[in-house]
Amino acid sequence: MIYLLELLNVNCIFSSCDFKRNNIEEKEFLKHLSDEHSDEILEISKKENMSIKAVEMITTSNSTVFINSN
Repeated sequence: MIYLLELLNVNCIFSSCDFKRNNIEEKEFLKHLSDEHSDEILEISKKENMSIKAVEMITTSNSTVFINSN
């Protein structure tokens, strides 16, 4: 079985944060969210009536930067 590891380029969307990394695994960014933004994630979860996992998924998606390789 072959596993593809997709590396991300991220720029954290929280305005108070300057976390920017290239070629990291999603789990590294999720650790950042957990370590640095758990209060914000919980607040959004409650306000929007969404699970924490859903908020993390949306935050990860919105923080992912696509670099044009041309």
